[in-house]
Amino acid sequence: MQSPSSAPYVLCLDGGTESIRAGIFDSTGNLLSVSTCPYATRYPKPGWAEQDPVEWRAALLQVVKECLAKAPVPAAGIRGICLDATTCTLLALGADRQPLLPAFLWMDVRAAGQAERIFATAQAEACLAYSPAGCNAEWMLCKALWLAENEPELYARTAYFVEYTDWLVYQLTGRLALNLNTVTQRWYYNRRDWQFPTGLYNQLGLLDLISKIPPEVIPAGQPVGTLLPEVARELGLSETTVVYQGGGDAFIGLLGLNVTRPGKIGLITGSSNVLAGFTGEEFHQSSLYGAFPDAVVPGLFLVEGGQSATGANLAWFIRTFARDLPERKAYQILDQEAACIPPGAGGLLALDYFQGNRTPYTDSKARGALWGLSLSSSRGQVFRALMESIAFGSRLILEALAENGSPVDQIYACGGATRSDVFMQIYADVCGIPISVVKIADASLVGDAVLAFTGMGLYPDLACAAEAMVKFDRHFLPNPQVCQEYQFYFELYKDTYHQLKGLMHRLSDHLGN
Repeated sequence: MQSPSSAPYVLCLDGGTESIRAGIFDSTGNLLSVSTCPYATRYPKPGWAEQDPVEWRAALLQVVKECLAKAPVPAAGIRGICLDATTCTLLALGADRQPLLPAFLWMDVRAAGQAERIFATAQAEACLAYSPAGCNAEWMLCKALWLAENEPELYARTAYFVEYTDWLVYQLTGRLALNLNTVTQRWYYNRRDWQFPTGLYNQLGLLDLISKIPPEVIPAGQPVGTLLPEVARELGLSETTVVYQGGGDAFIGLLGLNVTRPGKIGLITGSSNVLAGFTGEEFHQSSLYGAFPDAVVPGLFLVEGGQSATGANLAWFIRTFARDLPERKAYQILDQEAACIPPGAGGLLALDYFQGNRTPYTDSKARGALWGLSLSSSRGQVFRALMESIAFGSRLILEALAENGSPVDQIYACGGATRSDVFMQIYADVCGIPISVVKIADASLVGDAVLAFTGMGLYPDLACAAEAMVKFDRHFLPNPQVCQEYQFYFELYKDTYHQLKGLMHRLSDHLGN
């Protein structure tokens, strides 16, 4: 095995909800350069969310060139590429392998009705043990069924369904394959018997769906191929650069948090939140997703809880109600305003289910709410109430883990929310658990580097690579007095959903989403 000290460099790509990021790493986990390029999300109807893959490719080219230009290493030193992207971001490709319509972004829940019918139809199916509380409208099967029922001509023309990660790999290598991580967690694929649930597809009248699924499934960290010559020229890289398989952003991010063994929990913050970790034994619980076999680390089961909209809720508030603030300083200003508000946001309670609830309720018809408003309510109070609601949602997931006999006593966090000390302290006080924040907030990029260097053989396994490459620099301890104060508001938060559930479902049904 080559010594890490003489390792080459790798280029890592993270296709997120709002932008694509690129970073160049050495084998000790140092981030040598980073660049970001945004792209647009469109919301044609309530519950819908779409992106244009053409914009993805343009952003990919721009971000790689910028990252290489800033790197203190020659492009010839880049020996590998690994990438991740949002999961449940589904593309329908024609026979020419070009998109037939905009991508269904992960947060698109237009298929809520299909999700309900799938769950009712197939509760006996073993695959639904992974999501026993219900089928999530974000997932591939629901979106494919929606397309078949609402756009049958487009569904008939679809030759391949792939995810965002798979499309990026195809753009780089010309090899159209699926990543094991995403299809295990979002497509009900089980590597241990190497099959998709064709019986379930047939029950739903999707007899031909299996023919629209690329036959190759490649585990994370495995080499997919080298760069296409024309792509290598566009990027300014060597044609011998190897592309290693990645996966879903949050779950590759676990590697970038050094969460590789049972007993550790990662909190990946962003437009949505994921809390996830690994177990050595398979179990299934109604309020969690999993346990998914071999989804990231071979031989281990991944357990997942998630919040459909978190950072996206704060971004919505800023673009809707804080247009007067300078764009680059909006979060910082609102952060300072929220810091001046005591726990409980002056009596304001928010529900963070702007795009439905992923766990523990798996309710795609749930929506956001804000109550307790008075004429004295301030912008800072509302912003803090939104932050607290996100932390309350994370605590719900942690309670579900504890109920399964897997209590959490330490959280390892990354992502956009970790840039705010105020927000991280709210998390620690609401959850009553210490939080450690990684030095490099883009843990998904670090996870990609862990995969690439392990794939090259520079480390014997993912755990060793993560241990060597991941570093933490901030820690937040819960304040017992504030924790006690939050208990009252947390109970109100839980009651809010149960009191409003019927009304939210009536409204969702009326709107047809």
